[in-house]
Amino acid sequence: MRKYLKASHPAHPETRGLGGLKPIEPAARREGMPLLGDDQVYVMKYGREYHTAWCQVVADKWAHAPRGLLVTLLADVGVRTRCLECERALTSAGASSAQEYHLQPRPSPASPPPDAVIPLRVVGTAHGILFLAAAAEFQDRLREAAVEPATPLLVDGRRAGMVVRVDAARDEPLLVVQLDPRAAFRDGPYQVRLRRPLQRSATKPYAVESVESAPWA
Repeated sequence: MRKYLKASHPAHPETRGLGGLKPIEPAARREGMPLLGDDQVYVMKYGREYHTAWCQVVADKWAHAPRGLLVTLLADVGVRTRCLECERALTSAGASSAQEYHLQPRPSPASPPPDAVIPLRVVGTAHGILFLAAAAEFQDRLREAAVEPATPLLVDGRRAGMVVRVDAARDEPLLVVQLDPRAAFRDGPYQVRLRRPLQRSATKPYAVESVESAPWA
C-alpha cells in the first residue's frame, strides 16, 4: 500500500512541467562529491535550474542536503534554465572549456588577488600523478592556496586531469595533480590561476581556480 501511494504521489509543484529527471552516475567522485564529465550538469531534485559548475548554490546544497544534488546529461534538463551564477562563470572564462571551471567570485577591483597567475614546472610523474613546482619567488603564494572540489587541469583548453592538493609541508611546495588516463601527458611549462575561495569556512586567502598548460617561452 505504501509503495502504491509513493508511486502515485504528485510531482512537486515547483518542478511540475519541467520534465522528468534522469539522474546518472557522475564522471568521478572525490570524497563522495560528484564531479562532472563531458555534457554532464548538476540539478536539484526540486530545482528549476541546472548547473554547469560547482557554484555556491551547488556547494550549499551539498553541504546541507547532499541527497538532493543530482547529476544528469545536459540534453535531459528539460525546460530548466541555466543557473545565473554558472552563466557568469562561463561568460568570464570565454571558452567552451569553462564548464570545467569553478565559479569565479567577484572581488572588489581595488583588491585583486596578487600574483593571480603563477608559472609552474614539472618535477616528476608517478602512477598517473603529476607533480608541479613554482619558482622560489612564488613558493609562499602557492603555500597560501587551497584546492577546492572539481578543480581542473587543462591542457590546450581540454580537461586532462584533476588538481588534488597543494603539498605545502615540503621545503619546495608541490601542486599534486591526478592525470586523466585518457589524456596524453604533456611535459613542459604550466601555470596555476588563483582566485578568492568559494567556501566561507576557508582558512587560506586564495584557492586554485585551474592549472593550465602554458605556452613555450
